[in-house]
Amino acid sequence: MNHRLTAILSHLPAPDSDRIAASWQASCPDSDILLVYGGPQDQFNALKSSPKIFVNDPRLRTRDHQRERQSYQGVFHAISAFIAHSPQYQFIHFTEFDCVPLTDNLPLWLTSRLESENADVLGCRLSRIDGTNHPHFLYHSADPAFRSLILRNSSRSDPSVVLSMLGCISFWKRNAFDAVASIPDASPFYLELVIPTLAHHLGFRVRNLTD
Repeated sequence: MNHRLTAILSHLPAPDSDRIAASWQASCPDSDILLVYGGPQDQFNALKSSPKIFVNDPRLRTRDHQRERQSYQGVFHAISAFIAHSPQYQFIHFTEFDCVPLTDNLPLWLTSRLESENADVLGCRLSRIDGTNHPHFLYHSADPAFRSLILRNSSRSDPSVVLSMLGCISFWKRNAFDAVASIPDASPFYLELVIPTLAHHLGFRVRNLTD
């Protein structure tokens, strides 16, 4: 029984998405594969991959992702709901359709890395951006609702911390993933900023994949 789930977000036509899911499964036999689909309903219906889930969330379907604050909250919530009755999954590997694993059994390697870092979340290009001129921080610092979201959820002694990381790949302990997925009012904020920031303020240890 696999303890890892690799959730692949795609909006590509059904044949392309099926090929991507099959490629990940061949490369990562120690992880179950879930295709998370954000494209047209008819293409979702045509998918042969199983399991699969459809995410009908307008906050995912933005065009200017940063200005429109594209959100993965609906995506994370759908994944969390899908595994709600699957307690065997201890680790969630989230990735996007255009990421390619350069090593076999990547989720197994990420599990080892997570444990060696004593971390709950691994992300790429993780950085602290509060007090900087980072465009995501400046955009959100002007919105009092973002500050309010952090204050309502922070268990930290310093509630001013704001983090940023790429949204295209992350690796999670199950409890950290479910905790972030359960925050209903995180969707108005840009995913690359709000996901790691919430994880941190909810008390989880977020660490960078520097290599």
